[in-house]
Amino acid sequence: MNMTTATCACLLVGLTSAGCETEQLMLQKSALTIELRKETTTGMALPAGCPTLIKSLPATQTSLTVSYLEPTKSQNGALLTDLAYTTIYLSAKGTPTTAIRVWTNDPHGGAQVTISDIPVPTSEIGLCVTATNWAGKESLSASTKP
Repeated sequence: MNMTTATCACLLVGLTSAGCETEQLMLQKSALTIELRKETTTGMALPAGCPTLIKSLPATQTSLTVSYLEPTKSQNGALLTDLAYTTIYLSAKGTPTTAIRVWTNDPHGGAQVTISDIPVPTSEIGLCVTATNWAGKESLSASTKP
C-alpha cells in the first residue's frame, strides 16, 4: 500500500466515524436514586409560566415518569453551548412545589431525558420543565401540549 492509499483509507475511516456520531443522546434516571434525591428541592417558587401542563392521574397512582428533549437553541434562536441542567417542576394544590434538577451530559443539549419513579402527592399535578445555563439564567417554561 502506498502513502496516498494509506492517507485516503485513514480519511475514509475518519469521515465514517464522524458520520456515526449523529445518534441522539439519552439520559434515563430514576428519581429515587441518591443522585437525583440530592438534586430534589421542595418549597421552590414556580418560574413564570409554570405549570404549563396539568395532568390528572388515577387516585391509585403514586408516581409518574416525565420525558422531554433538552433544548438545542436558546430562546433567541442561537445554538446552545452552555446548557448546565434542566429542572422539572411539580406542583399540586396544598403541597409545596418540588423541583428536580437534571444535569446535562452535553452543553449543546439535545438529549432525550426520561426520569421515572417521581413521587406524586395528589391525583392532579402541574408539570413544567425549564433549562438553565452555566451563568445561572433559567429559561421561561417551554409550552407543553398534553
